[in-house]
Amino acid sequence: MKNQYTGDIGDYTKLGILRNLEAADFSIGLNWYLTPDEPEYSRVSTDGRYTEYLECDCDTPDIYLHCALKEIVLSNNRTVARLERAKLFENALFWNKMLEAKSRNKWHSASLKKLHKQDVIFLDPDNGLEVKSIKPYSKHGNKYTTYTEAANYYAQGSTVIIYNHRDRKPESEYLKRFYKFENMEETKSAKMFYLRASRYSVRDYLFLVQERHFSVLERAIDRFLATGWRLYLKKYPL
Repeated sequence: MKNQYTGDIGDYTKLGILRNLEAADFSIGLNWYLTPDEPEYSRVSTDGRYTEYLECDCDTPDIYLHCALKEIVLSNNRTVARLERAKLFENALFWNKMLEAKSRNKWHSASLKKLHKQDVIFLDPDNGLEVKSIKPYSKHGNKYTTYTEAANYYAQGSTVIIYNHRDRKPESEYLKRFYKFENMEETKSAKMFYLRASRYSVRDYLFLVQERHFSVLERAIDRFLATGWRLYLKKYPL
């Protein structure tokens, strides 16, 4: 996550999901995986620019969220701090320290300590799960969460949701990135599914659900997707 992305379509879907889960009595933790903004002159991608949904009337039940994000985007002061102060949650905890390669282990340990009591923890890296071509401690490694980091949150007893940007590989190859958690000791018992958001660019939200959370959480998600949110998200089993 970068401050300059604040309020885009990704925020709308992920915060909609988390607000729905809080309404189902899950406590929420959010690790922004915050990385430095890119200078405007160097930006060649469309990341963070998908805010057209705010130009239309709200078409989900969460009018408050839509209005809050619209206010932030129109202010031209787009920061995660603004999201944290927007009263979108009752008692959520946030980890908003900048992720730098040289201090990644210390950064991760501190985040585990800060968020360890939360029922559901959302990990929000720029790109998603780690890839072989980019090492976690390399220049661009902070754009990814590692499998080990995600598993650490799960091992502490939290359900974990991971943002992952859909790549260009065939679907069967792409999904192997998710199935890797089945072979990890810490997460092999996790109940897994993902929500796909297809507007503008395709992104997935992978759920690693604690068994004690699963029945209540699944019902909450199914009710959520029976509303206007079905225009934005679709659920897939793993």
